[in-house]
Amino acid sequence: MTRHATTRAPGDPHGTPTADSRALELAAAALAASAGVSGAVTFRDAPHLGGAYPVGAFAAAAVATTALALADLVEHDGPVTVDAALAGAWFRAAVRPRVEQPSPWDALTGDYRAADGWIRLHMNAPRHRAAALGVLGLAPATAPADLSGTDDADPDPAFALDRETVARAVAPFGCDALETAVVEAGGAAARVRSVAEWAEHPQGLAVSEEPLIAVETMGPARPDQPFPIGTPERPLLGVRVLDLTRVLAGPVATRALAMLGADVLRIDPPGWAEPAVEPDMTLGKRCARVDAHTLEGRSELVALVAESDVLVHGYRPGALAGLGLDDETLRAIRPGLVEVQLDAWGYSGPWAGRRGFDSLVQLATGIADPASASVAAPAPPEGDAGRASDAPIALPVQALDHATGWLAATASLRAVAHARRTGEGSRSRVSLARTALELERLRDAVGPAERRPEPRVPSTPLDTPWGLADVLASPLEVGGVRLHTLHPPRHLGADEPHWLVDERHDEAETERVAPRAPRPVIMQPTRAIVWAILSGALVWASQGLMETLGAALLAQPDIGARWWTNPGWAVGSAAQAVVLAVGWITLSRRLAVGPTLAVTSALGLVAHTIGATLVYTGSLPASGEDAWNLGSGLALALAVSGAALVQLALPVLLALTRPFLGRASARSRAVDPRYARRGRAGGHRAR
Repeated sequence: MTRHATTRAPGDPHGTPTADSRALELAAAALAASAGVSGAVTFRDAPHLGGAYPVGAFAAAAVATTALALADLVEHDGPVTVDAALAGAWFRAAVRPRVEQPSPWDALTGDYRAADGWIRLHMNAPRHRAAALGVLGLAPATAPADLSGTDDADPDPAFALDRETVARAVAPFGCDALETAVVEAGGAAARVRSVAEWAEHPQGLAVSEEPLIAVETMGPARPDQPFPIGTPERPLLGVRVLDLTRVLAGPVATRALAMLGADVLRIDPPGWAEPAVEPDMTLGKRCARVDAHTLEGRSELVALVAESDVLVHGYRPGALAGLGLDDETLRAIRPGLVEVQLDAWGYSGPWAGRRGFDSLVQLATGIADPASASVAAPAPPEGDAGRASDAPIALPVQALDHATGWLAATASLRAVAHARRTGEGSRSRVSLARTALELERLRDAVGPAERRPEPRVPSTPLDTPWGLADVLASPLEVGGVRLHTLHPPRHLGADEPHWLVDERHDEAETERVAPRAPRPVIMQPTRAIVWAILSGALVWASQGLMETLGAALLAQPDIGARWWTNPGWAVGSAAQAVVLAVGWITLSRRLAVGPTLAVTSALGLVAHTIGATLVYTGSLPASGEDAWNLGSGLALALAVSGAALVQLALPVLLALTRPFLGRASARSRAVDPRYARRGRAGGHRAR
């Protein structure tokens, strides 16, 4: 059972329980028990985030779970302290530039009244915006006529796409129909449901059966890869965290890990931007870009995973496998990996894998349902003044994102502690929908909370690319360990995708980072199949080019005559293509590029010879001499005709040229096996 010290709130000098302290006690006890951590927590100050839900107490409890997991990691039995006011302030922003930042919302993102209720369309990402507008008939191709009532096409129809225009387009739709259509089009939307409706929804039922943090042990690490042990002040020093997350829960988690000493490397695709939250979400991290849809990008990503200790990602089911990083590959290239996965709607049920965001989960789960608000609604956000009284009521902050982020940090610390003790890797899963259920249960237990102005909280000025900013003090303290970093936030893509070499590694860590075996370059199955078919087809087509010369050199009949109709050549080429495809897909998971091509090429020639032999003779040669004569004849004919050269050259050229990679530096990075080790053995110094 989790033990919690009495909370002393303002105006409570004797420690008498108050509504605030009771909410903190209940929230911390419930969340810690669900998260699988235990210990005594002392709360300072009072929560200030309130409304229909006790968001302030929930924020402090989420931070407390991370503090308790940290105490377990560093084996601390003393006081664990959480500042409730600071915890709530961190749920707004931990880094606050002194100049105004852009809005985090797209101009068209928002809640709209449909024919039978309210629905939220999330359009921050360009592809989500395009999907929603396409369903509404407001895509650029149709927008001019639809919006102006004329056929005069304007080259930039976006000028007319304001919220009123979108609202008129939404009005005739039923909520369920529009929600389904937008999601099926690749967008993100959710209609308002009541708490009771969500509890009976198939997805709500599925989420209610899931643990708050689902943990699965994934097997031991290699003996030459002990987990970094850190230092007393920086318990995650030397731990490499690969951050493949975006707004907002994942970056919250990895920010906490960075401020405990981890080398956090955030990877984004080319062109991705989060200007409104970059100052807050990149604190203490390094940020690079990798195009994982190119072979070089996948090579870089595989190399980074192979040399990481913790992988935090928000990919939907199957997305990582599509990049060549399925479970088997992950465990093969990095045994003992700690994996933490975040999701919007949970990991079971019909919505598992559906796109979702904090604001959408609030609507779908009933949190934003105005009927559930038993206190006065909060002040409307800027630009939403005058909204209808039955419109959804959002939480004062994106509490589901932030709380889930702290729970993901908790899961990471628990998994790191387990890895240090046992050498075993693990996968932990958290979701916004499951966090929402925990908040709903807390509201049922303690009721609504008073909303107060944010108090003055301690902060430190820090120079950033956005000018001077105030960085809030740590909301937790565990035996002298606080969240702290001297490394300012930075723009996405400001760094190279390499791991750092830290001069402070001890002897054990130095042994751990010794050069390792060359890492594989994963080849996507679909691309491998296409390349194999092309290779087999070109081998078949090239066989007649020098058939006469081959026959003359062998003093044999012209075995290549009428090659375009010769079934032996066709079957041999087909067998070769099959072997190439299977070989490339299988061996590229375990070998570097060079050995993969060498082995598959040899096996391809053998398969070609066997296939052609079976067609010519109806069976394999009866004697060794017959096999030698026929096999050598076919092999030499292949070599002389240039077929073997085509087979070898095609995959190399396709794999290493610009059209498949996008950058001229692809050759050295994709082939050189040392590239996967350059972070450990190279010359990049710690910050």
